[in-house]
Formats: sequence, structure tokens, C-alpha cells
Amino acid sequence: MSLREVLDELKKQKAVIIVEGKRDKEALKKLGISNVITIGGKRLSDLADILEGQTQVIPLFDLDTHGERIHKKVVEILSSQGYILKSEYRDKLREFGVIYVEDLYEKVRSLEKFAGSG
Repeated sequence: MSLREVLDELKKQKAVIIVEGKRDKEALKKLGISNVITIGGKRLSDLADILEGQTQVIPLFDLDTHGERIHKKVVEILSSQGYILKSEYRDKLREFGVIYVEDLYEKVRSLEKFAGSG
């Protein structure tokens, strides 16, 4: 499965995607993924209010140390509140060497440019 296929699969998901900040959201929007909520500047204790009406959540935080800490906390909070979490997309991004969600758009463009030049 290619990175583009992973992102196309993500695009089809009914679950809401939560990311750290607005640059992450903008990168996903450029890739056609629109069901994204940012948690930047918000308290994690307010997640239930932010996700009101949602049952399935895809936590898509950066794959650096800071993102791992946030991911762990968010998963802990949301799973204790009965949300259905789909964390496999972070693992799939990790397989492609993605560390920062905000870099996804440029990474996809450079991969497509590389594939088109051969």
C-alpha cells in the first residue's frame, strides 16, 4: 500500500480525525481530507465537548516525542469515555517515515514527482 492509498483510505473514513494544530489540519485539507479537528490551544479535559456527537475518532498526532505523549493521553481519555479509536493510521504513516503531519502534503507531492520522473 502506498502513502497515497493510505491517505485515500483516511479520506473515506466517517470518523473524525484529531490533530495537534492548524498546520496539520491545513496539510490534510490540501490532500482532500476534511473531517479534521485540531486540539491546539485546548485542554485535553475538554475533548468530549470538542468531539460532541462523534463516536469514532482517528488520533493523528505527530510521531515525535511530543506527539507520542499527546497520543497516549488522548487515547487514555477518549477510550475511558467510550469512543472508538482508530490509531492504525499513525502506524501506517510511521512505515512511510512520516514524523510530522504538517509535512504530509509536501511528502506526497515529492513522492509523486519522483514517481513521475522515472
